[in-house]
This record gives sequence, structure tokens and C-alpha cells, in this order.
Amino acid sequence: MEEVNCPLCPPGTPTRIFLRSQQGKALFTYVQCRGCGLVFLRPRPGAAEIQEFYAEDYYGEGSHKFRSWLEVPRNFFAWNRVRRVRKYFSRPGKVLDIGCGQGTFLQMLQNEGWKCWGTELTEESARRTSRLGIPVYAGEFDENRFPPHSFDLITLWQVLEHLPDPGKILKGSSRLLKKGGILAISTPNIDSLQARISAEQWFHLDPPRHLYLFSPRTLQRMMESLGLDLLNLRYFSLEQNPYGWLQSLMNLQGFPQNQLYSILKNTPTSRKRRLFSLQQGKTLLWAAGLLPSCLLLSLAMAWMEKGGTLEAYFRPADRPR
Repeated sequence: MEEVNCPLCPPGTPTRIFLRSQQGKALFTYVQCRGCGLVFLRPRPGAAEIQEFYAEDYYGEGSHKFRSWLEVPRNFFAWNRVRRVRKYFSRPGKVLDIGCGQGTFLQMLQNEGWKCWGTELTEESARRTSRLGIPVYAGEFDENRFPPHSFDLITLWQVLEHLPDPGKILKGSSRLLKKGGILAISTPNIDSLQARISAEQWFHLDPPRHLYLFSPRTLQRMMESLGLDLLNLRYFSLEQNPYGWLQSLMNLQGFPQNQLYSILKNTPTSRKRRLFSLQQGKTLLWAAGLLPSCLLLSLAMAWMEKGGTLEAYFRPADRPR
């Protein structure tokens, strides 16, 4: 385990304990910086230790992370992301998706004439997107793989919270943007009602994989320090917010931690659990009953600007910083 300081404030800025979360036999602590309000894991696993938490059960097996019948909604969610980013461009360009997963978003952009690149943490996960004919780099993000000002669009969908040094990755990404380019980010919102009610049972907490938890204020502060201006901030994600409520409420109601999520994933562990059909059926029926309420909650919280996730679009500032 390693100690870390707030990346937005001077070293030694005091913190307070925000919450503690038990994961198996391990206890993880999130602290909040008293200077800026950023929430982060401290202490946290080192570079070698963290790999243990990104095993096969995290990525899923084969070409899909989730069970095959979920591909239809997953494709719809990816298409919606394409539709939202397309509004910023009059024609196709070049895109880099950091943490591209199985590459559905990039494949859809490629079909529209975009030139696409991706990155993934492991070779195995990178192969999923490489099979689509899209170049994917495995390992830590390295801006030196590309010339400066290479991309019209750089995206980090539910990735920023995983990065040990988000400022470094964002700074490198901003250097790779063309003039007028867009940096699109989605990340859990620690300032949401979903996070406050769920506390250590919040689905999007996910220690120790989630190292930083941003609010609108801390996200914008980090981006402004890197010379990036906010264009648009959304508090609603049909892909993330209703499910975040659903799984968090089921956790609070005493179901095994993130059990529904485990059932939905395409992993050896989830296939073994399918043998316990009675418990699985109970979980799925309970989830189906809760889902309409979770959708309404998500819409209400987005209107109040307290949605469970943030989706933000930034552009390099015209003035030097």
C-alpha cells in the first residue's frame, strides 16, 4: 500500500476521513481533501498490487464483458454516446478512446468514417477491440505514442476514477488534441444523492479500483488547471444512473454485495452461480420491480443536478495557461 496526497492542492494539505468500505477481508478508506473537496483512496494499492483487482472476473471472458442478451442495450448506450459527441463535429475526424473496453463505441464511429485508436490496461482486454480492426495499445497511457495535436476527440468513459495519476493523463491528452478538439469524460459523481444515501454500499464506489471520486467542482478545477474549458456538463446517463440506483438500493436492502452485477457478467464465477437458480431468480425479479423507480429517481436527480454520474465536455482554452 502507498500513501498519496491530493493532486489538486499543495502537499500536506489536511484531509478528513470520508468513509470506509469493507471488501472481503480488506478495509479501504476514502479521505476528502479539506482544501478542495476531492475524495480519494488513501492508502491505496501500489502498481503491482492493483493488478490483482483487475482479474478475469472484472473484465469478463471472451469477446464480451456481459452476458450476450445484454449486447442490445449496450449497443444502444454506445450509439447514444456517439450521437452526443457527434454534435460537436461537422465531419468525421480522429478519435482516441482511453480505456476502450470491447470497442463498441469506436466501432460505431469507425462505421461513420472516423479514424479510431484505443488504449486498454491489459493485452487480453485490448485484443477485444483489436479484432475489430482498430489499433489498441495495451498498458499505461503514453502520450508519446502519438504526435502532438493528433486527435479531434479524446474520450475517457468511466475511466478517470481508475487512474493513479489523472492529472498526468489529462495533461498528456490535452497535448494530443487539435485546436478546437474535444475531451469527453464520464465519471461517478461523489456529490450525488445516490452516493450520499448509499455511502459504503454505493455501486460506483468500487474500492480499490476507483482511486478518485470527483464532484462537478473538483472535476472542473482539475480541468481548468490544465487549460481546458468546460463546454457542457450532463448529470444524466441512461447507461449508468438507473443501474447505479438499482444495485446500490439492492445492496442496502441486504442482498449480497453487487450480486446482480455478478449475475449479469460473462465470467466463470457468474456461470457457476447460475446453478443457484432460485436465488438468481429472486434477485432478477426484485431488480425488475425496482427498475422503474430507479429510472424516475435518475431523471429527478439529473434535473436537480445531483445525478449519480457526470458527463463533461471540455475544449482547450484559447488563451495560454
